[in-house]
Amino acid sequence: MTNPKCVLKKIRPLLQGLLCSVIFLIGISGSLLAQNDVVPHNVFQEQGGIEIILDDSNDITTYDDHEGITIDHGCSHHTPRLYVTESGYNHLIENNVAFTYMPRPEVILNMKGPSEIGKLYRSECLPDIDFYPTYEGYLEMMNSFQEQYPDLCRVFSIGTLDSGRDIMMIQLGDDLDSSQDEPNFLYTSTMHGDETTGFPMMLQLIDYLLCNYETDSRILTLMNEVNIFINPLANPDGTYTNDNSTVQGATRRNANFIDLNRNFPDPEDGQNPDNRPTQDETLAFIEFADTYNIQMSANFHGGAEVISYPWDTWSRRHADDSWWIEVSREYADACQENGPNGYMRDLQDGITHGWDWFEVDGGRQDLMIYFLRGREFTVELSQIKLESATRLPMFWNANRESLIAYLEQATYGLRGQITDCVTGEPVNAEVVMIGHDVDNSSVFSDSATGYFYRFLDGAVYNAMIVADGYDTLFMDIDIQDKETSVINVELCQQATTTANLDLEEVNVVITGDVLSISGSLANEIDAIDIYTADGRLLQSENSPRTRLDIDYLESGIYIVRVTADSRENSIRVYKN
Repeated sequence: MTNPKCVLKKIRPLLQGLLCSVIFLIGISGSLLAQNDVVPHNVFQEQGGIEIILDDSNDITTYDDHEGITIDHGCSHHTPRLYVTESGYNHLIENNVAFTYMPRPEVILNMKGPSEIGKLYRSECLPDIDFYPTYEGYLEMMNSFQEQYPDLCRVFSIGTLDSGRDIMMIQLGDDLDSSQDEPNFLYTSTMHGDETTGFPMMLQLIDYLLCNYETDSRILTLMNEVNIFINPLANPDGTYTNDNSTVQGATRRNANFIDLNRNFPDPEDGQNPDNRPTQDETLAFIEFADTYNIQMSANFHGGAEVISYPWDTWSRRHADDSWWIEVSREYADACQENGPNGYMRDLQDGITHGWDWFEVDGGRQDLMIYFLRGREFTVELSQIKLESATRLPMFWNANRESLIAYLEQATYGLRGQITDCVTGEPVNAEVVMIGHDVDNSSVFSDSATGYFYRFLDGAVYNAMIVADGYDTLFMDIDIQDKETSVINVELCQQATTTANLDLEEVNVVITGDVLSISGSLANEIDAIDIYTADGRLLQSENSPRTRLDIDYLESGIYIVRVTADSRENSIRVYKN
């Protein structure tokens, strides 16, 4: 038998040649039903969808795409696990696909409404949360944070859905209104509405940060140096599917039966990878992340216990793959140390490259990284998606140190401000690590403030600062692990003569296939380097020359770096 693997291109064809051909036994309460046991219709009415595992069936070769079938978080190379709606279920039955149905385990939810939740605020800090709030109870908790700590947090909605429910956000920090030199950080949970473990955990984290601000120096530093946003519930319509009083019957998808984590623009598959309309929840998050320029984030799910780092849509690695492995390993290790025996040990002992686990097209993680130039990984918190409320404190205590440590990662790496050398105004510039950055891994400085943040492994990097209409600068930067390196850069507009340009008396001109260097310092040139506009080195000359043959270059913009006696200048040129 060939070695099967989970094929996740929107199930195209649906698990070609049989994705994972091992019957998998799940240790959950409740008996498993075989394919010939019909799933009751009311299950779909109550839950929206069900989880199944494909059986070993070598005669199955190909399936058509079907919008009611989604690869589930628990899928692996040995467990072909799917989430299917009623239409997807019928599609599998019609095509004689053998599978095993996995009923939801019985759980104790312990719902609390506003009046019961209000009684918890008698002490400074909340006790461990061992309940799920009703929707109104959730709003009560968010608003109570703001009422209790008006100088440290602000609550707002990033979008109101047709149901009337809001996607709530809280901002935490020591100065909520000023444009400080602070990275913008986001924690968000439960974009799959039935993956609820992270929902109360985020509420617990909000309270922990606020109530320990004045007494814990570590929390004080984080709140003062990071602009923190937390969205506890990204899919309120999915979580409160039946009514606002309970999470019983929570479903993966939103009110339109669309999987939100397949609905974002994708680096490989374009604007609508799921061929579904862009949802209000999707638009709200894109607008929020773009407006607030989120530099680092994490997205909490359920159905497994593992940290999944980018990419999800590509098998290739991110430019900062070693950094991703390091921070993922740190998160998982702390969970293992602080959680019960065996916790957070799925796949590679608690971490995995996303695509290696299973491919996701239209996921939010890749949107945040590729299109918005941020850094986000996905945390799968619990094997059971909708956990019993009594187990919630265990997950909080297992993850608390990891949550704080990942927040601290936002204070490390490279940061600085890029301004105009004449006016002092902020400049929107690209910061590129030459020979390192690929697939949009470079970052941009904020157009309003000029601040930028880049999280990197410790090493010496050759950085290039590029902005339209400005001379390009190059510099070597030494980054230390878990330390902060700061560079403040002044860019000068092209054709501006200032003392900041070391070699302003050098002219570079391209005529046909020849690059010519002239000017009073032309004969003192020690080295000439030619780069593409995105920083890839094409040619390097270390002997004095004033004419170079460049017939191999195609039409386009190039950057020429000229060095003379330890002085240098970078000039942008165009070849027709």
